[in-house]
Amino acid sequence: MPGSTWTPGVLIRVNIIWFNNNCKEAVRERRKALRRATHAPSPQNIENYRIIRAKSRRTIRSSRYQSWPSFVSKINSRTSLKKVWNMVTKISGKKSSTGIHHLSVDNKEITTIPDIANTLSQTFASNSSTQLYTDKFNIHRKQAEKQQLKFKTNNSETHNTPFSSQELTIAIEKSSDSAVGPITSIIECSNIYPI
Repeated sequence: MPGSTWTPGVLIRVNIIWFNNNCKEAVRERRKALRRATHAPSPQNIENYRIIRAKSRRTIRSSRYQSWPSFVSKINSRTSLKKVWNMVTKISGKKSSTGIHHLSVDNKEITTIPDIANTLSQTFASNSSTQLYTDKFNIHRKQAEKQQLKFKTNNSETHNTPFSSQELTIAIEKSSDSAVGPITSIIECSNIYPI
């Protein structure tokens, strides 16, 4: 069924912007006709189901095709990229990302953001620790780390030159508030803490 994904025994709703009330009604009628054809499989009920199924497909297809021109007509030069991509995501039927609300570790629920961050960092640290390396790799790693690196510099590269607060201000003014997700953008921070 459009607008949902199927897992054994569970029907999960997906927010698809083009799946409107007409589509819902068409699917409801199709299901009703299918139940009727399944419980009383007469030639008339089966033919009725095929007709209603075709109408349902036509309704869903037209709704899907009409959603794109409707969306494109709302875009202009002042529309932010964030809004455009959010709408494209909705039309494609992908779930929007939601924040982590809790973690469960050793049958203990972790709900606060600092505790979640600490738990994730501990997990990442243990997954990439040297204890998980093979003995052969540890021997190779220790030999490689003993070698001196031949890196000489006079620190005259452009990425090492300090920048002024004026250059930082200009860079912030040129940037736009286009961060996707719950991350506070640098522009919002510069409004709170002026340079």
